Amino acid sequence: MKRGFIILAVATLSAVPLFAQEAAMPPAKNVVAVVNGETITAEQLDLLWERIGARMRAQYEKAGNGKFRFLENYVSKRLMIQLAEQADFDKSPAVQAELEAAKEAALFDLYVRDVVASQIVTEEMARKFYADHAAEFAHAETAKVRLIQVSKEKHSVEEARLLLSEILKNLFTVRMSSGNNHKVLNDAFAEAAKKSSEHASAAAGGDLGWVTREGLDPAIRAGVFTMQPGSMSGILESETALHLVLVEDRTQAWTESYESARAGIREYLLGTNSQKVVEAVSRATRELRASSKVTLYPDNMK
Repeated sequence: MKRGFIILAVATLSAVPLFAQEAAMPPAKNVVAVVNGETITAEQLDLLWERIGARMRAQYEKAGNGKFRFLENYVSKRLMIQLAEQADFDKSPAVQAELEAAKEAALFDLYVRDVVASQIVTEEMARKFYADHAAEFAHAETAKVRLIQVSKEKHSVEEARLLLSEILKNLFTVRMSSGNNHKVLNDAFAEAAKKSSEHASAAAGGDLGWVTREGLDPAIRAGVFTMQPGSMSGILESETALHLVLVEDRTQAWTESYESARAGIREYLLGTNSQKVVEAVSRATRELRASSKVTLYPDNMK
């Protein structure tokens, strides 16, 4: 979807219970990390990974080795939590009160979302939204691109070709001498872009970031999306410039499944039907007050 639910994902992640202490030595095959004796299993990691949602997972994956990077971030979080627990920070009355209030608030919110509001935002409504907004769940293929550009305004075509041919020759030598090491080639390409590119991305080593087909000049678009990660183009010519392109990585087009998108869809629909949800909660609490024994003692309030 083209709507973010990052805050919800972070809040959900924060609510995950602590993992069991004391990993066996050596660790079992399903152990992905041991943090000061506290084990994190592959199953527990999968649960955390799924809870952050498809969009946040995609952000991790775009950066490369996404699940491992997520694990590293989670380990950092666990280390801070361990430090807090070792100092008995969680035992203080003020923190205990905050934790209890957070638990109560989470229980109320989840019950309203999953039970009270289920008659307002139904499964059929969520599935219909998914079907009616199919394009919002389709993700185009992307490529992580670096660019070296020589402008036709500043150079003749012949001069531009000579400049890029020399750069290409040097980069080819680097690639061959490194045994086709992608990182070495990426670094060399970035340095060449800083020195020679006349594109606005030169200061960033020619880094265009993750781009779609629509985000590229038609003259280089086809080449980029046929190249494999770690590949470098020959000299490409557009109406205004000549270019060298390096593709660092690529992702294929994909469509987010309904199961993956469902939580986000429900959150959106709950937001658009918030007044109805509020009315349903008010109605339910009135009914509960009418059928319950509640006595208030305002004189005892401080």
